[in-house]
Amino acid sequence: MAVLDYFKRLGHDNHRRLCRVYGWGKKKSKASWGGSTVDYKAIARKTVLGMSVPDVQHFLVVCSLVSDLYCPGYNPRETLARGSNLALAASRYKIDTAKLTAESRAELIEKRKKNQKGRNAATTGKRSKKK
Repeated sequence: MAVLDYFKRLGHDNHRRLCRVYGWGKKKSKASWGGSTVDYKAIARKTVLGMSVPDVQHFLVVCSLVSDLYCPGYNPRETLARGSNLALAASRYKIDTAKLTAESRAELIEKRKKNQKGRNAATTGKRSKKK
């Protein structure tokens, strides 16, 4: 109950982020104004009720830190704010955040290259079929 209440208070953007992190499906439904919407609260309620106690505890920790992972400029190269709870905890435990940032950037670059290769192969395959 407490975890779901905390999740509800996070806000829509953080709901989307958490569902993306956990890989929870986004099932769109019709909204009252005629468009379509995703009910993140219902998705979380259904999933959290089926979690084990350690998983619920882990989810609560992730919920409490998700707002610290926000990049206001939507720039993945932007560093974590020094005054954020996550950055303060990292410094308290003497974690080298610069090293983590460099490693995560390298992973992102690798993923991007793989995705581009896959897209290029798919488009060249389509082109050769058209000929």
